[in-house]
Amino acid sequence: MIATKLLGFSAALTKSKKIKISILLLEIAILAYAYKKNKEEQEEQLKREKKQKQLQEKE
Repeated sequence: MIATKLLGFSAALTKSKKIKISILLLEIAILAYAYKKNKEEQEEQLKREKKQKQLQEKE
């Protein structure tokens, strides 16, 4: 996917394995951050929905 495209692009620019590995590690870090952020947003949305249901039940 994206990793193979980046590797292909980096291979065209450099033959250094260290650079290729650092690019992959950077991509993994970005994906981990996006996953964490998405999970936090989903949890917040569930909390909001739960609060709305509780308020509706009180009415």
